[in-house]
Amino acid sequence: MNNTVTYSSKVLAGLLFCIGGFLYIASYFSGLYFIGGGAVILGGLTIADQGISAFLTKLTYIGKKAVAPCIGVIVALLLGAVLMLLTGYNPIISYKALLYGGFIANWHITILNAVPLMFTGLSIAFAFQAGLFNIGAEGQYYIGAMVATWLGLRFDIHPLFIIPLIFMIAGFAGAAYNAIPALLKVKTGASEVVTTMMFAYIATTLSSLFVKANGGDPATSTHAYITDTIFTSAWLPRFKTILPSANYRLHIGILIAIGTACLVHIILYKTKVGFEIRAVGSNKEAARTQGISIGKTITIAMMGAGFLASMSGVTQVLGLDHKMFENLNAGYGWNGIAVALLAGNSPIGVIFTALLWGVLDAGGQYMARTVQTSNAIIEIIKGTILFLILAKYLVNSIFRRRAKKQGRSL
Repeated sequence: MNNTVTYSSKVLAGLLFCIGGFLYIASYFSGLYFIGGGAVILGGLTIADQGISAFLTKLTYIGKKAVAPCIGVIVALLLGAVLMLLTGYNPIISYKALLYGGFIANWHITILNAVPLMFTGLSIAFAFQAGLFNIGAEGQYYIGAMVATWLGLRFDIHPLFIIPLIFMIAGFAGAAYNAIPALLKVKTGASEVVTTMMFAYIATTLSSLFVKANGGDPATSTHAYITDTIFTSAWLPRFKTILPSANYRLHIGILIAIGTACLVHIILYKTKVGFEIRAVGSNKEAARTQGISIGKTITIAMMGAGFLASMSGVTQVLGLDHKMFENLNAGYGWNGIAVALLAGNSPIGVIFTALLWGVLDAGGQYMARTVQTSNAIIEIIKGTILFLILAKYLVNSIFRRRAKKQGRSL
């Protein structure tokens, strides 16, 4: 096929994906037609350039990657159906409400729930690539939220300047906060699981003091439970300004999150730094023999994870809440663990697993409201999915250890 035609077709397909995704995110479901058109063009290009066998090979590869997560979700849904039957609910009616609520009626809630989960999921996946467990993403979320709120309350300048500035400063604050567990890991061998968890507790506790210091009139309030509202210049733009029928709460944080996921994918798989991170995660000793600095790579991975997790708090403050609450109990850091594991630590996969988690939350709310099925079943389904994914990692680890032992015995 002519190179000019191929390039033009790829550009057209990319444009259709972007337009369709933008429309669908804004609850314009006609966007699915654009997405479908882009998929048909890309599929046709692959078949024309490489043949039907190459196209089927790619589909098979994608299918194999999705098998384990899909099995986990299906088994969890089946368990949920059994629980519904045992407790007197109709699983067919309940799941219809769940899907309708998650994908249509409450789609805007799905998106709003998925945005912070994408960032914390990316954070945990990024650290996992280096063989590290950044379990303290919840604390880094609070750091990002506090920095964004503090800056948003004090600087009223043009949005083109203040919004990127807040993202960068909050991101570096999250990275610096995670640098301490990184240094403890490198210098003393302290487990990042323990240190990041402790630092998450510190950040959560500090947030209450932060809210008190930045909310309410000191003359009339001795203990504020919510900060003052940040300047409107720091608010993230909303879809409704361009698409009138979009939900008034939807903001461009979802586009920033998707763009960040693509950027993280490029860093991990197209750069030297990404190669070193993945090499350390695969085999530290082999990486050391290739001249890779283990300590430097661990520090970069942990600080990068802190940067990404703090973005979660920034988008919540600038995009949705425009203030910060005491005792928020966000849970985005903890749920981000499930999102990352379900995605197999793939940055692109995190986009879809975060949306799945958002669907379960938004659809569960709609299901509970319309057919009165207990929302607790959704939490059981989510817990079961996480358990099954962890079980897969455990089984794989056991088989690898056995294979190593057998290799040594030979």
